[in-house]
Amino acid sequence: MTETLFERYKEALRAGHVAVLRGRLEEATIAYREAIEIARDRSVPRTALGGVHLRLGEPAAALEAYEGALAVAPDDDTALLGRAQALVVLRRTTEAAATYDRLAAVREAAGRGPDALEAARRALAIEPSPERRERHAGLLAEVRAGTVDVPGEPGAAAAAEGAAEAEAAGEAAAAVPPVDPEDLVAEVDAAAARGDGAAAGAAALEAARAYRAAGRTAAAIDACLAGIVQQPADVELHLFLAEIALDAGWSGHAGDAYAGLLRLLALDGDDARREAVRAIAAERLPGDPRFAAA
Repeated sequence: MTETLFERYKEALRAGHVAVLRGRLEEATIAYREAIEIARDRSVPRTALGGVHLRLGEPAAALEAYEGALAVAPDDDTALLGRAQALVVLRRTTEAAATYDRLAAVREAAGRGPDALEAARRALAIEPSPERRERHAGLLAEVRAGTVDVPGEPGAAAAAEGAAEAEAAGEAAAAVPPVDPEDLVAEVDAAAARGDGAAAGAAALEAARAYRAAGRTAAAIDACLAGIVQQPADVELHLFLAEIALDAGWSGHAGDAYAGLLRLLALDGDDARREAVRAIAAERLPGDPRFAAA
């Protein structure tokens, strides 16, 4: 790629990212498609396009974009995850579970034990099988014992021996946390696969709360968005998404979340709740004219 083409590619990609940040999703799809045309050998604009289509409620288009990315980069983590999510929305559960299996294998090979465990959990939740239970149990044992080596750090397993000995001695019971957000995310996928949008939305909100409590802002936002895909009119998910954005200091994103929710409530004709949301937004963002009292 010439320097001029590369600059055009970077500008198109940047334009897509900026459009997403501003909530201009249709504009983002145009920019990402331009980036794909300029650099057909790159997976990034394809995965970005897939993410936008998911947010627009267009899982078939998202799947096409993610599969294009995987044709270029077969082990692309983001593309595999996106493909699985799109397949869940499309209720193609067998393919979704198989894609999560593939994602788990890719992550395990990269030495990312906890992330591999998350993918294996999702595959098991969507379509249980003895093989998936066995793989999940094996990964869980490895992660707890710290025996998953990170490439380039051959001493990782040895360094974990002390922790394993402590567990054997009863000093650490390796108890599962009361609320595991990764389990909740798996519940979102499983509920979506069986067409239970309400359960998916509820699990997504719980996952987002757990991620927020753990200080994992990006994961909390992703959980909210996954829930909104299943329950677009869930007021609590939209409100929590705005709160997370405010936590991170992203007042513009929070304002967009509040404004989008107000438009949704206007369509539903829920004037009482709309006024309540407007009041919340006005209190949290006093300088934003969109939320001034009429």
